Amino acid sequence: MMDLSQLVDTKTGRQSKKIFTDPDLYELEMERIYARCWLFLAHESQIPEPGDFMRTFMGEDEVLVIRQDDGSINAFLNFCPHRGNRICKADKGHQRQFSCAYHGWSFATNGDLIGVPLETEAYYDKLNKQDFGLIPVTQVDTYKGLVFGCFDADGPSLSDYLGDMKWYIDVWLDAMPGGSELLGNTQKVTIDANWKLPIENVAGDGYHLGWAHAGAMTVSTSLGVSGLSVGNTDVDISGGLSIAGLNGHSVLASLDGEDGSGYGFYPDPQPALDYLQQNRATAIEKLGEFRGKNLWGSQINFTIYPNLQFLPGLNWFRVYHPKGPGRYEQWTWAMAEKAMPESLKQQIIENQARTFGPAGLFDNDDGDNLEAITELGRGWRTRQADVYANMALGREHTLPGLPGIITDGLVCEQNQRWMYRRWLDLMQADGWAEVPDYQAEQAELRQCEQAEAGFTGQPQPEQGAA
Repeated sequence: MMDLSQLVDTKTGRQSKKIFTDPDLYELEMERIYARCWLFLAHESQIPEPGDFMRTFMGEDEVLVIRQDDGSINAFLNFCPHRGNRICKADKGHQRQFSCAYHGWSFATNGDLIGVPLETEAYYDKLNKQDFGLIPVTQVDTYKGLVFGCFDADGPSLSDYLGDMKWYIDVWLDAMPGGSELLGNTQKVTIDANWKLPIENVAGDGYHLGWAHAGAMTVSTSLGVSGLSVGNTDVDISGGLSIAGLNGHSVLASLDGEDGSGYGFYPDPQPALDYLQQNRATAIEKLGEFRGKNLWGSQINFTIYPNLQFLPGLNWFRVYHPKGPGRYEQWTWAMAEKAMPESLKQQIIENQARTFGPAGLFDNDDGDNLEAITELGRGWRTRQADVYANMALGREHTLPGLPGIITDGLVCEQNQRWMYRRWLDLMQADGWAEVPDYQAEQAELRQCEQAEAGFTGQPQPEQGAA
């Protein structure tokens, strides 16, 4: 087996091209990342009633997420234990039971085997149906509307897995009464690129906007987004923050929520700006001064490692399903706060399709670049080369009251470096006991910095309500 430590250098930002192409590494990723981490399954708004279900993936394992009669949510492998056929082909729907099309075995929504054709005639009543129910996902839990699953019984709780990232994502999930919801049907696109590339692109790459999306930004930006200008060499904190060190999760935030920059890509941002103005006091009361003023309403990129991203402002929500080292399937929805008026929700759906839908202005730019990066890795000599995310090395710091490791500005590659650091952590570890917890280390560091008042004049955000 290759020496994994040689594939990623966290100090220089170097990655070997092999991590994007090697099939053996991909199989190890399925075992040590996708079979170990908490993975997004569905939003509760998508399965509101008992019997409602969605079909999705955990890595390459196909699963059914089903609302139970008592209102809870379970998930099962979409796999008949008789001969291994899928029991459901529909993407979503409402069922009181599921039947395999191969031999007719049927299962209740709680996974129990309830019907076997010719049970008496062919099995002579010797089949113990309790031994042949659907295989459950080991852990299933929710956080403020988001449903996650985990195959690892020894893994952390969902709350611990999200950790300090909860403080940030609450800006979207918990600012307004009713929380969030996903809008419309699943928009599915297959991209011939490695699954890690779109994650790093959205997690921290503000650098590519002025080139890859120059045309799209020219025709679609109405307000402008602070911190996104090209060639920004002295980016002040008001120009945005790159936030990582959150155990693989990350935040890219423009910090100009009061200007409503998150809606700067809308042809007519006024309905969104009116909504923000009318509800700003509620957001501040719930989130505190810093998050309520600076984050709520700004353009924010949230990444929940390994494969979930959502962007308030642009209002899209996306999960990436790996389909091999050189392919992934991208599932996208529009997202809204439930408190938003229906007219604004409709505008959100339309703008999401225009910018980051299957034929969106921005997604086609990114898809072309990510496919090229992956395709070039097929060359023998190219695979021996390295690539680098070394922008702003040594500029990392912390801010009192603000979770994570921070680099000022959005044009920065800090978040990518931390993402690949987490990749290496998980790939090298035999179990969760060996995976580092950077948040615990940072808590001690922040205490020291607060005592020394090392960032005089920088904002010290209030924690607000939990």
